[in-house]
Amino acid sequence: MNIHFCHYYKGDGLPPSNRFCRTCPHGYLACNTLWDRVVALSASKGGKPVPLPDTRAVLLSNPNNPNIVHLKINVRWGLPKEDFLHFIATGHAQMGRKDDRHKAETSPSMTRQEPYVQAI
Repeated sequence: MNIHFCHYYKGDGLPPSNRFCRTCPHGYLACNTLWDRVVALSASKGGKPVPLPDTRAVLLSNPNNPNIVHLKINVRWGLPKEDFLHFIATGHAQMGRKDDRHKAETSPSMTRQEPYVQAI
């Protein structure tokens, strides 16, 4: 995770600071509005999957947690707010292992969100 992806980010990239975007007091400046659009898109078909262009994935809402939407191909996985915002800022949201937290290309959750996040 690139811990310099945001001027306001506070943390070292390790849990729980890798989820700082969920509680950032400066999110109202732009991030929350952008994320709200992702959440609205995920719910735009009334609970039905939203196909993501040029991928086999679909986007699904998560009524239990507004900080995570779901993606699905064969299995369902979460796209957390911080992974999406990290991708918007850096162009990267790749999978990583425990020892890869320092790599700028890895997503805050260490899950692979590319190429699906581009389609959103």
